[in-house]
Amino acid sequence: MIDSFWKMLTEFVVSFAFFTPFILLLWLANVADKRRGEDGASRLPRVLVYGLLVGMWVALLAAGVFAVVMGVAYQRYADVAAMAETYRAKGLDPEVIIPLMQSLPRLGSGIVLIALGGLLILWPATRRLLARRLAIDPESMVHAVALSYSVVIFINLWLVLGMGVDTFLKMVETRSATEEVIPSQLIAFIWGQDIALAVMALVGVGWLSRRSWREALQRLGLVWPAWRDVGVGVGLALGMFFMLIPYGLLLELVGLGIDVEIEKLTEELLGPLTNSLPGVLTLGLAAALGEELVFRGALQPRFGIFVTALLFAFTHSQYVISAATFYVFLLGLILGWVRVRRNTSTAMILHATYNLIIGFLGLLAT
Repeated sequence: MIDSFWKMLTEFVVSFAFFTPFILLLWLANVADKRRGEDGASRLPRVLVYGLLVGMWVALLAAGVFAVVMGVAYQRYADVAAMAETYRAKGLDPEVIIPLMQSLPRLGSGIVLIALGGLLILWPATRRLLARRLAIDPESMVHAVALSYSVVIFINLWLVLGMGVDTFLKMVETRSATEEVIPSQLIAFIWGQDIALAVMALVGVGWLSRRSWREALQRLGLVWPAWRDVGVGVGLALGMFFMLIPYGLLLELVGLGIDVEIEKLTEELLGPLTNSLPGVLTLGLAAALGEELVFRGALQPRFGIFVTALLFAFTHSQYVISAATFYVFLLGLILGWVRVRRNTSTAMILHATYNLIIGFLGLLAT
């Protein structure tokens, strides 16, 4: 019992710690914005923010170039048959490793392009151009960091696209076969991730630097929900769920059914959560907490409903780019509309209810 508790705590801490540098960078960016206008006072924080962001993108650029070089060398000089025997001798699956190595040029090229996009965001002229469409301040360090983090979203998506859904699925299946997925540890990991996202949203809008706790909550649109908010959130969630049926039929009619590999990948990644009540509650409540505070609470007032919904859809990289991605995008648009018309709390209720319905159906099926 004690051993299980410590493993869960370790998973939570590891998950939360991954986001700590991103949170600290947002705090530093807020400090720089707070001191803006003071003679020389904001220079050091601004230099640090720029330096850390440039360093992050340059490191990613170097990793992409290295992947391309390694992949090209592997394709030209590696004896695949001999390497397959070597992999088997080391207990590795050649059907996973060989396609992964062969995909490195494509994977690395995409990472290079993403890194260049991240560096381009740091160019003030780019942010001034974006400010014509988005409600951002081109001189704000917080907005520069937020834009950079938005580009980061595409890294995870490209990891799946670059190596191919089939190869990525085989990797996940191989890991599941060799390492037992313990639902309690997965639950702790997800809660650590989403609580970290909630803290990131709070710090990003100025908590601990420019705004008090109450002011940060007001900026995020987080309020104590009224009964009407609960009704709107639950009602829209039920509506979105029942829309899945005609949506699925329409996809089948036009020959765009959900890809089998994407279904398998989703099941491998999220399936353990639908096997228990704590897992289902985590699937519903944790995502509503972290994702809504970040996307609808922090980003949408600056990026707008459409761009925020698009980023929200691409965050669900397990769907790659598919009909499921489009449905998540539609859900993001509705969540954004609810944020504008009501508040973020209502959007959280909608998101949580929708996920809980899906999760409970999975639990019943199990």
